This record gives sequence, C-alpha cells and structure tokens, in this order.
Amino acid sequence: MTLALGLAVVLFAGILQGTFILPMNYTRDWKWEHNWFVFSLLGMLVLNAAIGFATIPALLSIYAATPQSTLLLLSALGLGWGIGAILFGLGMKRLGMSLGYPIIMGLIAVLGGLIPFALFHPHELFSRRGLIYLLGTLLAIAGIIVCSAAAARRDRERSSSASTAPSSLLTGLLIAVSAGILSSLPNLGISMSAKLASAGAALGIPAARAGNAVWVLFFSMGFLANGAYCLWQMHRHAQLAALFRHATPRNAALIFSMATMWIASFYVYGIGTSLLGSTGAILAWPLFICTSILIGNFWGLHAGEWTAGTPAARRTLRAGMAILLLSVIVIALVNLG
Repeated sequence: MTLALGLAVVLFAGILQGTFILPMNYTRDWKWEHNWFVFSLLGMLVLNAAIGFATIPALLSIYAATPQSTLLLLSALGLGWGIGAILFGLGMKRLGMSLGYPIIMGLIAVLGGLIPFALFHPHELFSRRGLIYLLGTLLAIAGIIVCSAAAARRDRERSSSASTAPSSLLTGLLIAVSAGILSSLPNLGISMSAKLASAGAALGIPAARAGNAVWVLFFSMGFLANGAYCLWQMHRHAQLAALFRHATPRNAALIFSMATMWIASFYVYGIGTSLLGSTGAILAWPLFICTSILIGNFWGLHAGEWTAGTPAARRTLRAGMAILLLSVIVIALVNLG
C-alpha cells in the first residue's frame, strides 16, 4: 500500500511539473524576462520559504545542526541548478514545448538518477543493475537525437519566412543540453538529505518533512541566479518599467499558478520518495520525469507547435518520444530487480 501510494504521489508530481510552464504562454505584454523573474521570485523564494517554514517551524535549527560542508555543497548545487533553470527557460523559448521539453527533461531523467547511482552505489555501477542503467542512458541519448532530427525536419518543411535558421536551432539545442545537465541537480540534492533529516529527527521532525529543508536552501540559491539574470535582461533592454506597468491581475494570476505548480511538484515529489524507502530518489526520479515529459509534450502538441510539420516530421517526433519513454522505463526497472 505504501509503495502504491508513493508511486501515485510521484506521478501527480510529474503532472504538475509537466504543466507548470503552460500559463506563461498566456500572459500579455510581458516578455520572457518579466515572466521568469516573477515566477522565480514567487516559486523559488516566496512560496518555497512559506512551505518550508509552514512544514518545519524549526527550520533554522535544522540548518544550525547540519554540518556547514553539507550546507555549502547544497548551496553550490542550488546555484548551479539556478543557472540551469535560466537555460531551461531560454531553451523552451527557442525550441518550443514539444521539442525543448523532451530534450531537457530526457537529460534530467538520465542524469538525475545516474549521478546519485554512481555516487551512492558505485560498487553496483558495472553490475547487472548498473549495466541496465547505462542501457537506459544510451536509449535516452538516442531519443534526444531523434527528437532533434524531428525539429530539423520540421523547420526544413516550413516556408522560408517561418523557418528557423540552422544556427538558431543548433544554439537552442546547445542551450537545452546544458539546461538538462544542470537541471538534474535537484535529485542529487534530495539524495543528500540524510544529514538534514538526522538533524531534524533530533528535533522531533519526521524524516518526510525534514527533507523539505533541502528545497528551501536549494531553490533559494537558485533564485539568486535567476533573479539576477532577469533583472540584467530588463535593464539591458530598458524593460524594467514594463514589469510594473503591465503587472495586471491576469498576468499575476497566471504566473502565480505557474509558480505554485512548479514548487508544489518538488515538495510532492519529496513526499513520494520518502514513501518509497531508501532508494526512493533513484526509483522515483525516472517516473517523475517520464510523466512530466508526456504531459509537457501533450500540451506542446495541443498548442499547435507542430502544425507546420508534415506527418513524417511528427512521426519522427513520436519515435523520439517513444525511445525516451523506453529509456526511463528501463532505468526504472533497475530498481525492481
């Protein structure tokens, strides 16, 4: 029962993660940097801290009882993830939801599980389980290549006035790959939560909630990178005043819903991993990402991002998605053996 509940919680978290970017498509008169700054402020800082302190009133005491080396490492990972989050937004802007999402999330699915596997279970890396995991990695890379080929084919089939230049597509792909690598760091962070959970246990905080201390520190550091970049972009393009001029209730509500779904997906995911036991992070991560890829791709196709492509281009995209799905299933099977 606990296993089934944990899997259901993780799947729900994946639905939230796959949907959170959607509201940004419907704001008016705000550029990407306006949307992303407000989203970062609300999701990474305000709502993050509110949930953290609401679930762990003794949050500061947990940090005080945790070794400084652990806190510094989590802070560094959070800052690195913050840079990845910027690249995530830029990659989505350049490539669209139905291409950017599978590439970025495919890498996140692979590396987010593979890195903790190699760090915390190195003796198993070349065992039967490890080799299956590496097979899943190769499948994910293949899926990324096929999805990229689908986008290139789609762009060639567009009219010259609407097509994306090859150099622009290549830049978008490089951004997406970098985003995928850095954005895989949250699962490494939650895999290192044992020391914070121990500090919380000494204060009477259940392990399932003590892990929330990871997200508060991790994503707050991520906000530093995201907030600074967005402010720099607004200053560079003389768009800072537009942030306040077009801060309509509609825009505020859309970005608030975006921030809520995003931060909730990680807290819900953390609850799911705690229900799955000591290997929960490795078991749950591919399922979390797999669900978000499928949901994100559904919204991208629903938005008409591939209407300009021929059936052949869409078939190539579906093939790439199928390979990515197979890769995360293979990786998840590692934990069932």
